[in-house]
Amino acid sequence: MKTTTDVPSFARSRRPSRPEDPARIWAPLASLTEAAVAVAGSGTVAITRGFDRNSRQRAKALRELLGQRGVAAIEVTPAPGSDRLLADTEITAVVNLVGAGSWQPYRVAAELGAPVLTPKPGDGPAEDVKRDVIALAGDSGQRDVAISHVAIRSEDPAASRLTLSYDGEQLEVPGGWLTVEVRSGDLLIQVGGVHFAEQTLTTGQLRVAAFDAPHRLVRDELPIADFEGAVTFTAEPAGLLIRPV
Repeated sequence: MKTTTDVPSFARSRRPSRPEDPARIWAPLASLTEAAVAVAGSGTVAITRGFDRNSRQRAKALRELLGQRGVAAIEVTPAPGSDRLLADTEITAVVNLVGAGSWQPYRVAAELGAPVLTPKPGDGPAEDVKRDVIALAGDSGQRDVAISHVAIRSEDPAASRLTLSYDGEQLEVPGGWLTVEVRSGDLLIQVGGVHFAEQTLTTGQLRVAAFDAPHRLVRDELPIADFEGAVTFTAEPAGLLIRPV
């Protein structure tokens, strides 16, 4: 008697699946992967992404592509505190999937001293760009970075004061406010206050201490918690390397 055994269809179809072409997910993924692998070395790549579905999908695909090449990756977002995921990790490259609308990928890269890899705007070749940045350090020594500007404002100008120390000089400003930018490798400071005429200062390093009332510190587009104590600003020429790929 002849017997036959039907083989389940799922058993017949088990074949190794081909890796999906990254260009089908998002065209720049292939070049971003190659650039990240080239600079990663034995370190880890930080992938900065947004919260939308496309950004999450692209980040997942990039992480998998890097994993296939033996490169570790960590995803971070613009959410406050997300970059703590990178603590105690050697980050050798930052990939910008957020886009041009946020300073966060560039700030993370400058803070860690790593290049930021970003999709180039067109099909032609694109050159690396170096930008000056502003380093911030509190009395604890914790370091932060601003790409565009930093501003300090008092919540009660009638009661507050700022003390500015720079180049061996000290300036006390009642009800003071200030804005710090970086131009041509130096800090450009606009400062004014209650019954204190606005002044423009230029220096490489500035220490600011706040007294007698709460102050608010804004870094780039992001307000930080109430500013208390003192902070030191330092110009870092060419502190950010942007690599379009």
